[in-house]
Amino acid sequence: MGYDVHITRRVNWWAEEGQDISRAEWEAVVAADSGLVMAPLWWTAGRIVSKNPSDAVIVTMCQVAKVLDARVQGDDGEYYDA
Repeated sequence: MGYDVHITRRVNWWAEEGQDISRAEWEAVVAADSGLVMAPLWWTAGRIVSKNPSDAVIVTMCQVAKVLDARVQGDDGEYYDA
């Protein structure tokens, strides 16, 4: 079992209502930053997820979240800022 951290636009990543991050938006961010290809991030169900991310990956997630007008939230609902 691991701990996921999410890039989301919803109030809480698990909420059913709220604005999704589209797969096309995620692919555009990856295309603009080739370093993201190697990052342990994936798109699923309208959000970007990383399992057990290192501090460096969380910093990257915060940078990506700014580009996507989103925020970074852990499984327990806490928010991350870099």
